[in-house]
Amino acid sequence: MEHHPTSPRDTGPENPENPVSWRTGSQAHGGTGVSGHPTVRDDPDDVMVRRAATTGHRMAMGPGEPALTEWAAAGLALPDETVMMRYRLDRIVARLAADDLDGILLFDPMNVMYATYAPNMQVWLLHNQARYVFVGADGRLVLFDYPGCGFLSAHNPFVHEVRPATTFTYFLAGDRADKQAGSFAAEITELLAEHGGGGRRLALDSSTTLGVTALQDTGISLVEGTRVMEEARKVKGPDEITAMRCSLEGTRVACRKMFEAMAPGMSENQLWGVLWAEMLARHGEWMECRLLAAGDRTNPWFQECSSSIIENGDVVAFDTDLVGAYGMMSDISRTWVCGDAPATSEALRAHALAVEQINRNIDLLRPGMTFHDLAHRSWAPPEEEYRHYSVLFHGVGQCDEYPSIPFPSAWDESGYDGVLEPGMVMTVEAYVGARSGGHGIKLENQVLVTENGYENLSPWTLDLDRFELL
Repeated sequence: MEHHPTSPRDTGPENPENPVSWRTGSQAHGGTGVSGHPTVRDDPDDVMVRRAATTGHRMAMGPGEPALTEWAAAGLALPDETVMMRYRLDRIVARLAADDLDGILLFDPMNVMYATYAPNMQVWLLHNQARYVFVGADGRLVLFDYPGCGFLSAHNPFVHEVRPATTFTYFLAGDRADKQAGSFAAEITELLAEHGGGGRRLALDSSTTLGVTALQDTGISLVEGTRVMEEARKVKGPDEITAMRCSLEGTRVACRKMFEAMAPGMSENQLWGVLWAEMLARHGEWMECRLLAAGDRTNPWFQECSSSIIENGDVVAFDTDLVGAYGMMSDISRTWVCGDAPATSEALRAHALAVEQINRNIDLLRPGMTFHDLAHRSWAPPEEEYRHYSVLFHGVGQCDEYPSIPFPSAWDESGYDGVLEPGMVMTVEAYVGARSGGHGIKLENQVLVTENGYENLSPWTLDLDRFELL
């Protein structure tokens, strides 16, 4: 299958039925916005829509303050987002060529974001299939967007075309769902014929049963698309790493604000709300979980943030799972002691073990290390005495990503092999909670696999009583 390079959005006549399929290009204007995005070259008829697509577009406006000043003070550069968009599309097309696929159809909002760099109602779309993307073997990128949202991808010069999504879920289509699914499948079949490599092999990351059967009824051969996208996303480009550094710095400052706000008498929810507010102020998107717990609620782990009151001397453990600036995840965990009372002896012992686990296991992260060896050479406190986290390591990019490295005791049931490569980003995890009782400790660092070893992207103290840069 021939690998055609990607090219910018068509410069031909506007589609009269889709007036927002605008043309873009970095040489079509006199400059770029804060984030370096090209602006829309051709004015649509509606000036308000044009404003929404350009000066009023949050992706074009960029992070703003206080993020820009804080990142500059930290010596951070801003990513070239246009280069990042091109890198991601090329990664997808290369995977299609490697797997002899004619195209891929994406519904998962994280995959849609990777392909288009155009967020839209990300959480809502997790349970409403009203937005999807087709990428052909020739690099053709067609976004099917929610009605009235065509302007949201105007900043991306590699989105060739925007069409209205044909929805076929019962919520959005009711008893028209079968007919709508047929129309949807026919449109995808036409694109596959025009922009594939001559076959009918289409990767699909997810859909409803109706969507799957409608595509199969056209004679399309469906292939698991989640694997394709995880492989495409696993190695980060230079600008993705630059974007991740900004996301992590925003998260560090937000966590520092939470550390400073923490006081006896607050509820877990109130403290978690500080992190939400501070991460949003720094161009963050959302946090995927509610993992903050205090005192006895830290053991066992995975008790969600609640109305429970934090007491003096309680440990407060949290896991950010934070989709931050530029849509890049900052996935770190820390545990602190609240107030001026000392931590319990059980907490101090668990903390010492968790720190040891992080420090010993991070040194295993280097290119060429197999997933099997990573799991079996790792260190953790005895499982018969201490509860542990679900995994030892996992990948991270836009969210938790491939791979997931289980404990040796779980390898036969859930382990799979592979090799660490430069450009992959991993987290090293530790949770330690004594089975006999007492407070538990959660720690986690985010780590870049380099050509010669690793770089800790979250070089912040692991201490119970302070939170600072190392």
